Amino acid sequence: MSKIADTHPELFHYTTAAGISGILESKSLWATHSSFVNDAEEILGFYDRILPAILRPVFQKHFEKVRNLPAFQGQQGNALFKDYCDAQTAKWLDAIKTTASLMHHHYITSFSIPHNDWVRDHGLLSQWRAYGSDGGYAIVFDTTAFDEILSAETSCYQEELFSWADAQYHFNENNLRTGDQDTDQRIEKLEIAADKFLDSLHSDSEDDAAEQLAKQLTILSSIFKHRGFDEERELRFVLSLLGPALESNSELQSVRQHAIKTRIRKGVAIPFVELCVREIKGVRQHLPIKRIIIGPHRDKHDRKRAVQLLLKQHGFNPDIVTVSDIPYRG
Repeated sequence: MSKIADTHPELFHYTTAAGISGILESKSLWATHSSFVNDAEEILGFYDRILPAILRPVFQKHFEKVRNLPAFQGQQGNALFKDYCDAQTAKWLDAIKTTASLMHHHYITSFSIPHNDWVRDHGLLSQWRAYGSDGGYAIVFDTTAFDEILSAETSCYQEELFSWADAQYHFNENNLRTGDQDTDQRIEKLEIAADKFLDSLHSDSEDDAAEQLAKQLTILSSIFKHRGFDEERELRFVLSLLGPALESNSELQSVRQHAIKTRIRKGVAIPFVELCVREIKGVRQHLPIKRIIIGPHRDKHDRKRAVQLLLKQHGFNPDIVTVSDIPYRG
C-alpha cells in the first residue's frame, strides 16, 4: 500500500447528507456488493469485453496443438478448424465466467483521486452532480492512516482476497495492456495461469492451476470499469468474500469473514460489510478524516455550520470543514 499512499496521499469519498451522518456516527465505511454499485457492468464487463482479448493468444496457442489433425486438413478442414476454435473459445470463456462468479463475492469501497489542486480544494463537479439535489459532501481521508487501519482489520479475518487498486478504464487491445504497471503485471500473471490451467485439462496433474487462475480473475475483474466513468479517477478497496463454490467446502467452514449486512435503498436490500471498525476498551475509534468539503448548494454555508456542529458532537475539530467554490446551482 505504501506505493499507493505515496501517489495518492488523500482519499476523497463523496457522499450524501445521510451518508456523512452515518459515517461519523458509526465510525465506519461500507463496502457494497459489486452487483449494487453504480456501474451496471461492474465485474461482468471485464468478462465480456476485456478477458476475451487477453485470453485470445493463450487459446490460439492451444488450438495450434490440434491444428495438424487429419480432420482439420484441406479446404473443408480449415472451416472445421475455425468452427472448432470458435466453439471452444465460447465454451472456455463461459466456463471461466461461471466458475469465477461462484468463487467469490466482491465488496467495494470507492474513493476519488483529485487530479489537480483545484479539485483537491473544491471537489469534482461530476461527483457533486452524482450525489443529488442535497449538494453532496466530500470526506477526505489520510491514505496512510486509512491503510494501517484496514491492514490491522483484515489481519483478524480470513477472507480469500483484499486489495487496493486504481480503477482501469482503458485497455489497449493491440498489446493487451493498460499502461498501469501493477495492472499489467496482473494481466501477465493471468496469461500464465490460464496457460497452465488449459494444460492441466489434458493431464492428471493435481497442481493449483485452477486456484491460481481464479485468484488472478478475482483481482483483475474488480479493477476494470467502463471508460465512461474515467473522470471519477477511482481508487478502490476490494474485499472478496467466499462465494457459493467455496462456502460449501468443508475445509473452509471455520473461516472467519466480515459479517454481511443489508440496508434498504429504493425498496431493495443492498448487501454490504462494515470496514474500519476499531475499538479500544469497548469504544469505537474515529476514522482518519483530514477535511470535509461542502458541495455546491445555495445553502452551502448553513450546511458548513451544520457539519461543524456534527463534527464537534463526535469529537472532531470543526475547523476542518471547507466549502466548494464551484458555482453550480444543482
